[in-house]
Amino acid sequence: MRYSKITFFILFSTALFLISSSCEEEKQHPIPDVYINFSINLFDDPQYFRLNDLGATMVVNNEDLGVLSLGYFNNGVIIHNNGDGEFFVYDRTCPHDIPDNIAIETETYSVLGTCPECGSIYVFSSMGAPADGSVSNWSLKRYQAVFNPNTGDLFVSNSY
Repeated sequence: MRYSKITFFILFSTALFLISSSCEEEKQHPIPDVYINFSINLFDDPQYFRLNDLGATMVVNNEDLGVLSLGYFNNGVIIHNNGDGEFFVYDRTCPHDIPDNIAIETETYSVLGTCPECGSIYVFSSMGAPADGSVSNWSLKRYQAVFNPNTGDLFVSNSY
């Protein structure tokens, strides 16, 4: 069967319209991108030994790394060992209280972080998602973390 140019144009335009209308624009995270690029060694640096334990959580600030700024509003990052060489690294700034510059609080072996301002609870082992009943609708801003189990190096960045 031979299609005319007009039929082909209509079919092509319809397909293009359906594809473009089905792509919903993704909402942008309230915490803007900031430059993150550092590495720590979990085997050689005693400051980070506890991160070798399953479920260990640690707050890392700019002073710990000797850098000028770390995280949005310089609130630092939260590193969580989720097991099997998987580490989650989050910006410590609460996405619900972004204008107020509030840092999430956590304990060393806790899988939860709490915003002291709005009371939102974030679950580190669940991609930083807010727990049921939290006022925040946003997960914590996550950074890329790559762990080398042979050397103990944990590389953190915001480039994907």
